[in-house]
Amino acid sequence: MSKAQLKKELTHLDRDQLVEVILNAYSSSKEAKEYFEFFLNPDLEALMQKKVDIIAKELNRAKYGYSKARISFIRKAISDFAAFGVGDEHVYTLTHCALRMLVGMERYYHFSETLTKGTLRLTGDFIALADRLECIDDALGKLKRMGEEDLGRANFRAKVDTAARDAVKELSTKKHR
Repeated sequence: MSKAQLKKELTHLDRDQLVEVILNAYSSSKEAKEYFEFFLNPDLEALMQKKVDIIAKELNRAKYGYSKARISFIRKAISDFAAFGVGDEHVYTLTHCALRMLVGMERYYHFSETLTKGTLRLTGDFIALADRLECIDDALGKLKRMGEEDLGRANFRAKVDTAARDAVKELSTKKHR
């Protein structure tokens, strides 16, 4: 069912029926319950910390020196956070935090090609988000500081830097079209 169809159906319900639908959603879905609890009592710091913990837990999945982290879970944690309507500036902060953790964990574990490519794609997404927020210089500075703080291996940091520069070039190419 599309959002428009749902909206059309909900307009036909009276107040009591609508309350019943919301209560049923609250009791039947963990995600709906989490959303309504945030909606009624928005604690942005607690929500962000919960998503950071999810990302950290995923990044700690390893076996024999190889990371078993799934980039899809990390991206889902970020997109779920954004779905709460927290604003791009907070999604920017969480994405930066996820990148720092990814680059930092790469120092200790061997990343699969999928995880490496996913990290580089997330870097591009971070730059695109910075462009929407008009803070690309800040984003590039944050990425540069990760290198200065000696997070991750040098060749991996170089890949992240290259992905960031490529994303900036792509953005400037799109703007000039």
